[in-house]
Amino acid sequence: MTADKIRDFAKDLFTLRTVWIDKGSGKWAVKKRFHPLLRSAFWVLAVIVGAGIYSSVNTPAHSVAVAEPKPKTVASLPDPEESQPPVKREELVIPLKGSARRGDIVLPSEMNPDTDRLIAPSANLKPAASPDIPQGTKAPLNARIPGGRYSVDVNKSTYTLTLYRDGEIVKTYPIAIGRNPGDKQRIGDHRTPTGNFKIVSIENASAWSHDFRDGKGKIKGAYGPWFLRLDAKGWKGIGIHGTHDPDSRGTMATEGCIRLSNEDISELKQYAYKNMPVTIREN
Repeated sequence: MTADKIRDFAKDLFTLRTVWIDKGSGKWAVKKRFHPLLRSAFWVLAVIVGAGIYSSVNTPAHSVAVAEPKPKTVASLPDPEESQPPVKREELVIPLKGSARRGDIVLPSEMNPDTDRLIAPSANLKPAASPDIPQGTKAPLNARIPGGRYSVDVNKSTYTLTLYRDGEIVKTYPIAIGRNPGDKQRIGDHRTPTGNFKIVSIENASAWSHDFRDGKGKIKGAYGPWFLRLDAKGWKGIGIHGTHDPDSRGTMATEGCIRLSNEDISELKQYAYKNMPVTIREN
């Protein structure tokens, strides 16, 4: 083969060819393609490269290289009791995670309305700290005494909430209660439940809002600065909180919660703590 023939063959090999393709029904399409020999060489090279990559990925040496490291021994892990600081009072606050509502507050979204239980009315309830103590302020409100046992007694008939310390009255606050009389019987009956409860969380309610369905729409600050949530024995969304309407105190005005002025709930919050006893009674 002469040099001219070799040159002509190479030129022909790397030249795009115009190919007419019959698409049927008298229709033809024009395509640009390389020489069949060059296209075959491309396919063979692609197969060889692909086989080499597959072989390198699945070799035993690769498996050893990506093996998971051995887990650390138990001795190297820190002791949770030693590494965590003691829980402070403010860390008991449980933030909200949603915007579902029931009763008189904004409820976390994971609370399911179908899980509420109906409870029978409680009878012969007494204050959690000391029964038969007359209502009214008996002692000035001082700084909280370490180790003192604080509790709350709510008297629905006198619209008062009394804070006790070791059985002694600290201070009595005027309140508003559910707009309907009697013990709570069902969801949405706007009654304040009676019973012996406890505070399960202290929540910042300053950004909460609520629509009282009075034509005024959502009202921001309807719960004041703080919400003391109660384990209301089957009723979710019951608590002690502030209000945008302090003049409602001394009346039956809420959807089931206990309402104080914003100043009073801020003061009471200084003495509140998780599992603090709360009694709510009719008289």
